[in-house]
Amino acid sequence: MRATKFGQRFEEMVRRLGEAQHSEAGRSIFSTMREVLCFAAVLGFEYDRKRPLQSQTYEIDGRIFSNSPQALDLLSLIALAHSRNIDILREENEEQMIEIFEQYAQGGFEIIEGWLREKPEDLDGDQAIVAALSKNGFLSAPSAVADVIDDVSF
Repeated sequence: MRATKFGQRFEEMVRRLGEAQHSEAGRSIFSTMREVLCFAAVLGFEYDRKRPLQSQTYEIDGRIFSNSPQALDLLSLIALAHSRNIDILREENEEQMIEIFEQYAQGGFEIIEGWLREKPEDLDGDQAIVAALSKNGFLSAPSAVADVIDDVSF
């Protein structure tokens, strides 16, 4: 599998959410940058926000996705739901599948970026994400990140 790309514009945000240690939880909000990318792709798909990759991109090694059956399944499901054609899952369509996933991730990053902008005092980003997920009906009540951080996995 080839490397999965996202706009370099979002690299700092992805690293903040997928690598930087949370001040209270002692680990990053998402376990890996791959999980941040998966979350963004699901969010982009949910909001039907697909954006093309910019010319400047950051890459996540394809082996990181290949080594995660959950991430591969998610990538396949998003491509299948988007195309509504089972042929998208054929090996010869892998490039198209990855591009669909990347475009939804781009859209999701735009959404997350907006959420973070709404709460600039939130240095870790968790409060902004939880508040937005609650506000948009994805969570029934806001939770402390330390209480739910281990439940998030892609």
